[in-house]
Amino acid sequence: GINAEYGCYLTRLRNIAREIIAVKIEEYHTKGPLPDDIIHHVITANELYDEAGVTATDRITYMTDDVVTIFLVIDNMAKTLANMLVRVMREPRVYEKMVAEIREAELDSLQSMDKSLRYTEMVILETLRLHPTLMRGIRTTKHENTELNNGLVIKGTGMIFFGHLVLHRSSKYWKDPYEFQPERWENGSKD
Repeated sequence: GINAEYGCYLTRLRNIAREIIAVKIEEYHTKGPLPDDIIHHVITANELYDEAGVTATDRITYMTDDVVTIFLVIDNMAKTLANMLVRVMREPRVYEKMVAEIREAELDSLQSMDKSLRYTEMVILETLRLHPTLMRGIRTTKHENTELNNGLVIKGTGMIFFGHLVLHRSSKYWKDPYEFQPERWENGSKD
């Protein structure tokens, strides 16, 4: 079926990623990390990650997952960044606040960036709310006769399809749903 075919393609993609990683690890150790090579960044991050019980095989698996994720999401990241830049450029107040935060941010490490770029994170979340990378979501009911919050009962087990774009722009769930308001994420979204 379709799941077996999908699994076959995913296995092939993971094998290709492992081959790329093997070549890049060799290059990394002979030439040193190259600053413009994203896979070298993945290798560096995994070499810096120090956790008891993590084996070399585990590290290869982690790096493989990272590289496959990069392959699968790079187009979505580009679209999200483009949407974010357009939104920020249309909102001078947001632009000024974000630029000021970036100029004052500690950019020494990912951990310090995560703490010092809170407003930028809110801008990204608001961009994803208005321009979701996935247009629909799918959930599977695991129990017979699942009752949803609105009282609807799904007989037996099944799948529920929903549109992210519809949910994210619904006044039922969001105050001023069409407005670009990064501040709505200040304390987590209460909408």
